[in-house]
Amino acid sequence: MLTASQKTEIYQSLKKEILSVLDNEPDRVAQMASIACLASQAFEAWFWTGFYVVDQTKKAQGIDELVVGPYQGTLGCLRIDFKRGVCGAAARERTTQIVPDVHAFPGHIACDSRTNSEIVVPVFGKAGELIAVFDVDSESYATFDETDRDHLEDILAAVFAT
Repeated sequence: MLTASQKTEIYQSLKKEILSVLDNEPDRVAQMASIACLASQAFEAWFWTGFYVVDQTKKAQGIDELVVGPYQGTLGCLRIDFKRGVCGAAARERTTQIVPDVHAFPGHIACDSRTNSEIVVPVFGKAGELIAVFDVDSESYATFDETDRDHLEDILAAVFAT
């Protein structure tokens, strides 16, 4: 398991690379695809890395639902209601969810049975609106901590909220 300082070093390098690659890139899908790709390669313990995007059509109908967006990994769940799972909790509560053991999380959705720990970070746009969640899964237990939360929130805000 990596120490906080090792993680910080990786995240600092990852942020520089993401911001460099996305310099002047306005397309949200391109941004998300690039982040998912680069982040998935940064940490060995991550086997699913990607976005679930707020479905704007459903939102207009009064339905809060996420739809799978750009990701790296095995087949993900296609749609997640805000009332279900770790991704739904992050979207509903608008706070990062760090889950050391997904099997102990009430209502966890097992998109891939290999997942044992997870972090899900809400992604906000320039006006503070929820646009997506960034989801990372690991086969190991307790992979994610406050260091991951702090750096992922920082990277995502640097790309989408500024």
